[in-house]
Amino acid sequence: MSTLFLGILIAMIWGAAGFWLRQHTKLTVVEVSALLALTAGLILPRIFVDGGFFALVCTAVSYAAMCSDERMCSYGEMLVVSIFCALILYFGQNILVGVGGRLGTSAAVAVLLLVLIKSLFRLGSAKVNVES
Repeated sequence: MSTLFLGILIAMIWGAAGFWLRQHTKLTVVEVSALLALTAGLILPRIFVDGGFFALVCTAVSYAAMCSDERMCSYGEMLVVSIFCALILYFGQNILVGVGGRLGTSAAVAVLLLVLIKSLFRLGSAKVNVES
């Protein structure tokens, strides 16, 4: 269970870093993703016993960080997507073994979950406004 919590924390740090790099540097989204994935792959396996898993999570988060500003427009949203990525990969690690594209797919599912939640909240607030 500590792997899950540490994975979520590291994912959130990587997600915030990716969002910041997207907003405050002239790097393209692909360059930001490459930088995050490379850093995670080189550093995390050397620091943690589960560093390989953490590097996978950070790579998926880096893919999610490539999402457009229209889909993900705040640090809070990036942190939610980072948590989703960590949860999907942690709970799917025994199911998604050997599946090609699982990191990108996990990132896409995490972003889609955020978009779904945002649209549900918009519908809920629209109903409240209509009823009042």
